[in-house]
Amino acid sequence: MANYIIEKRNMFNKDYLKVMLKDNTQLAIIQKLLQEIQSISKVNITENKRTDITIYPSEFYSVEEAEEEVKIQLESFYSSQPLDPIFEEDLLSKISSKAYEQIINEINVFGLNLEKYKSLYSKFDEEGFRDFFLPHLNSISRNHSATGETFNKIGKTDMLIQDSIGQNVFIAECKIWHGEKELLKAVDQLLERYVTWRDEQVALIIFNKHNANFTSILEKSKAAMKTHLGYSSLVKENTQTSVSYLFMNTDDNEKKIKVELMIFNCS
Repeated sequence: MANYIIEKRNMFNKDYLKVMLKDNTQLAIIQKLLQEIQSISKVNITENKRTDITIYPSEFYSVEEAEEEVKIQLESFYSSQPLDPIFEEDLLSKISSKAYEQIINEINVFGLNLEKYKSLYSKFDEEGFRDFFLPHLNSISRNHSATGETFNKIGKTDMLIQDSIGQNVFIAECKIWHGEKELLKAVDQLLERYVTWRDEQVALIIFNKHNANFTSILEKSKAAMKTHLGYSSLVKENTQTSVSYLFMNTDDNEKKIKVELMIFNCS
């Protein structure tokens, strides 16, 4: 049985969505998740015969566009379980490998869902892709917050996940594919501008929007990563489109940074 039902409705010539959940125990969490979606103006918990959610699209979005985003967010929410990253006891700034892999997995699952909605992603620029991921990343842990365009070190990183006391636990940069040279510049940007001595596990998320041969892009990107001056070693290929590498910290060559390269085909 489905976890939710979405209905399009109209009142006083204004379109809106009604979302009915199978289980209302997570009503407040889902309200918060949906309220962060760019195409949505307002999300109300409504008391009728049963408690449900009423959603109003933002001014420049249609109710159909809002519905697509709501569906992706809800599908990803129900396919995940809320998680709280576990920290190594001896180093508060170091996120555990298990939690890092959980976050990477959430991004991969969410990105694969996005690939199915061309009418949605075709409108995204780099900022649009970032803003699309943030609500879901905020929903996977009750004790951590995901923000965009947040200052860290000497620049604003696209995605930053912090714990309840403001410790960085995850940094990611989003880019549209424009060739190997731009990919290497993105690695430089991530490692030199955003990563401090304490940051140890980060991600570079690439979206292919303008190229037909996706296989070629995967091959070129993986080869380019190994040519970077800071490259240390290949850790493993988690999937065909998600690969883990070790790079040297630009401030301390003795420190290694785990970089996950994730590539999504949105052409």
